Amino acid sequence: MKNVQIILAGIGGQGILFSSRLIAEWGLRSGLDIMGSETHGMSQRGGSVTAHLKLGSFRSPVIREETADILYSFEENETYKSLKFIKSGGICFANLENENRFDRKVLDLLEQKEITFRTFDASGTALKIGSVMSANIILIGYSVGTGLVPFEYDDLKTVLESITKKAHLETNLKAFEIGYKAGRG
Repeated sequence: MKNVQIILAGIGGQGILFSSRLIAEWGLRSGLDIMGSETHGMSQRGGSVTAHLKLGSFRSPVIREETADILYSFEENETYKSLKFIKSGGICFANLENENRFDRKVLDLLEQKEITFRTFDASGTALKIGSVMSANIILIGYSVGTGLVPFEYDDLKTVLESITKKAHLETNLKAFEIGYKAGRG
């Protein structure tokens, strides 16, 4: 696997740090060097939370604008704020009801920069399974299902099983599976 730079963006309570840990642990188990940085802006009051995660050989943990390979955005406004990090040809997975909600001018710009923009209503799906807190895992599962990310289903599922507290394991595995199947469909 080549070097990969990932931004995870959302607001406090959306599981950004858990998601970052999930991907970082996968990287460690895959024998990759890992670097990361997190920004918490009043996260306990619904403020911005951003994690920068680098898998591979890098010198600095912070991802510069227009260099990220993958953006996971768990909240619509954070998507707008974080798009500046994606490089031309990168990928964005956004937790949105549908792409039509998103500003058309921004979508046109993403198209010009050849950025793959995939939306999935992870929050709505999480609500349907009775676990609003699972939207992060659903969106990551969705991304794996698309085949556009370097993570394999079985490998990431194994890591998820190992880092999830027993009380949340069944829900997280169900959320991951639902997202994965939606990404494949």
